[in-house]
Amino acid sequence: MTDRANSPLNRPSGSGADAAGSSVSLPADQIEQIRRLVAVGRADSVADYVAAAVAERLERDRSLTELQDLFERKGQGPGAEHLAWAREVLGVNDDEGEGKK
Repeated sequence: MTDRANSPLNRPSGSGADAAGSSVSLPADQIEQIRRLVAVGRADSVADYVAAAVAERLERDRSLTELQDLFERKGQGPGAEHLAWAREVLGVNDDEGEGKK
């Protein structure tokens, strides 16, 4: 569903950030969920919600890239015991999430 009147990235967010004038399409159920969050005050607007979600994902990807670069410069990755500890702390099993290859 494309909601052009309230297009998430088609107008500047309330934070004053510059908008690039992009348009995105999301499944109707996701748009409805976001609108409900806006209606109860959990987000200022659909655009602000989507912009915050994208910013979080970009930061995550930047951090993962930086971590990978560090491992490559060091010449080794984390050991099995470190990965097991991280999986336990994060609550991720080998059968789920990004840990499974």
